[in-house]
Amino acid sequence: MADKTLHTAALRIEPAPQERATSDSTGGSTGAKIARRRCKRFAMGLAAPGQLISIFVLVVSLLVALVMSFTLWSPTRGSLFDATFEGLFNYEELLIYDTRFLEAVGRTVAFSVICLSLELVIGLGLALIFLREFKGKSALFSTLLTPMMVMPVVVGYTFWMLFQSNGPINQISMFLFGASPAWFQSAGLAWTAVIVTEVWHWTPLFFLIMLSGLNSIPENPVRAAVILGASSRQIFWRVVLPMLKPIIIVALVIRAIEVLKLFDEVFMLTRGGPSTSTETISLYIYKLAFQDFQLAYGAAAAFLVLIGTLVMVHVLLAPVRDQLLGRNN
Repeated sequence: MADKTLHTAALRIEPAPQERATSDSTGGSTGAKIARRRCKRFAMGLAAPGQLISIFVLVVSLLVALVMSFTLWSPTRGSLFDATFEGLFNYEELLIYDTRFLEAVGRTVAFSVICLSLELVIGLGLALIFLREFKGKSALFSTLLTPMMVMPVVVGYTFWMLFQSNGPINQISMFLFGASPAWFQSAGLAWTAVIVTEVWHWTPLFFLIMLSGLNSIPENPVRAAVILGASSRQIFWRVVLPMLKPIIIVALVIRAIEVLKLFDEVFMLTRGGPSTSTETISLYIYKLAFQDFQLAYGAAAAFLVLIGTLVMVHVLLAPVRDQLLGRNN
């Protein structure tokens, strides 16, 4: 009788097979979640020191430069902690009295407009060509992408050699036209050399972005336009180009930011000369800080350029901001 009672009690206590399976799966999933959390915490622990050091260095250097821009401090005037606060004096000097700074800004903007226009047109043209199949397409594609993989300082030095008075470009010019231009002795020719260098270096980026954009365009609108009798030119201007608008604007913003920071090619080619005819804003700030040792004045110029760049990006992205962020009007 006692054995029967114990057996009945055991049956009541022992869970059913389905309940045991549910319990095992719940326990397994909980264990997996705990393991994933531990791995995530471990990964964050490994990455945290480097991230914190990077943020610390960035924030501290930015704050030091900002504080410095409100003083007249230079390395020859003692410690930065002893520098007197001058308010907006440096900024007033730059915006009102420093014509060289204003000319460098205007020169950089003009240079950006010319280079970006050429890079966009050439890159889009190449992308349209690569929509078709032809022999050697893969090899030519890889070749066209090669320039943007070269370091800017190497590109600048290479083109400096090419544009020398006895370099290959002048040799070809002498053979074809009987003239050998002095590329770095006149403002116009120096501008041409810098523009050719920059366009050669970064047109592949536009080409890659435009080709990706063209390949992502849906076929249905194009087919509908063909059925309705639209010509190739009409399809491009009224169907394809409007769809490319966000991609084009993003590409222009990315390149505009880079062109505004242009330094290496100009430094290697012309050093800003002849005189200051090819001096960009980055090169001017470099000369202020590291040749004239006017670090505070150069810091103020750098912050003005930063503010101008932020405003430019905000304005350029305004037409497509809602579309890029996925907002519905």
